[in-house]
Amino acid sequence: METYEEILGRMQGTFEELAGYPADDASDIGIRLRVLAGEVYSLTAAMDWLEQQFFAQTAQDEQLDLRAQEHGIQRRPAQAAAGELTFSRAKPLWYRAVIDKGTVCALPGEDGARYVTTEEAVLAVGSTSVTVPAEAEQPGRDGNAAAGTVTTLITVPPGIEQVTNQKPFTGGADAEGDESLRARLTQSYAALSNGTNAAFYRNQALKDEGVFSANVVPKEQGLGTVGVYLGASGAAADSETVQRVQAMFDELREINVLVTVAAAQTVSCPVTVQIVPCAGMSFEAASDGVEEAVQAYFAGLGVGEPVRAAALTAKVFATGVVENCTLVGSAAADRVVKANQLAVLQDVTVQEASA
Repeated sequence: METYEEILGRMQGTFEELAGYPADDASDIGIRLRVLAGEVYSLTAAMDWLEQQFFAQTAQDEQLDLRAQEHGIQRRPAQAAAGELTFSRAKPLWYRAVIDKGTVCALPGEDGARYVTTEEAVLAVGSTSVTVPAEAEQPGRDGNAAAGTVTTLITVPPGIEQVTNQKPFTGGADAEGDESLRARLTQSYAALSNGTNAAFYRNQALKDEGVFSANVVPKEQGLGTVGVYLGASGAAADSETVQRVQAMFDELREINVLVTVAAAQTVSCPVTVQIVPCAGMSFEAASDGVEEAVQAYFAGLGVGEPVRAAALTAKVFATGVVENCTLVGSAAADRVVKANQLAVLQDVTVQEASA
């Protein structure tokens, strides 16, 4: 596309060629040429943008959504992290303590993520603790939390003294970005669904909002049996999602075909990385950025996808907070998983290496 200066220069050259003299910048003609050149440039820029929106490889935002919808693909919404909260006290009570549905707890700090119980629970007489299902108040990746970190009671149930999460909160994911949606859309071009092949089952499974990735493999029972394995973002799909997708395939499957839907088997992968922070950046700040990068890498893995050490290293370097980094231990080698497995992050340890 021509720049404004190129359009203006071409217009001024044509005027001089036809009129026999150049248009002075301060003249009425010179001013009109500059204004007209600006309008032509705006028009060509708008046409260039519109041309890009016609193709999946270059469309953006709402226009990319429209291209995806033509193939039955929807942008994944943000997902709230889910887990359990354990409410406790030092000594048992002589009465039943009720923990209402909607009780709010949080990570320490003013900006800590908040978590809400999804069921009512009762601390029984003589008991000192009770565990309740909960989910992040706001959807998104920030709701994922390590075990033992949700320790602040926002609404304090009567008789309860403290709270913690004995297991991590997982499954939180931001709304799908353009590049992820674009990758799914272009993949659908390469593997066209015909109503009976693996692409059909994969595409149908991905339409469920609780499914981040899916893999389709033939079952051992023989011809006419299909296994569909589901993963969420950084975790296996939950039981409700599995049930929904199974019910959908029970209606859509072709005659004499048995479709079995299951959550992917998770393979825990610990990651240790040694870093040299960029000049002028503290180790603590760089460490936070590296942890987020590692978490984002595993959150983007699909069922059956291997863990590539090179890709993980590139993800860390892309943060711009490290001068050098080295994966240590098992993380230094590629990790291959089976077609029905999903690699998930067990924990990440960031160490400071010598420059």
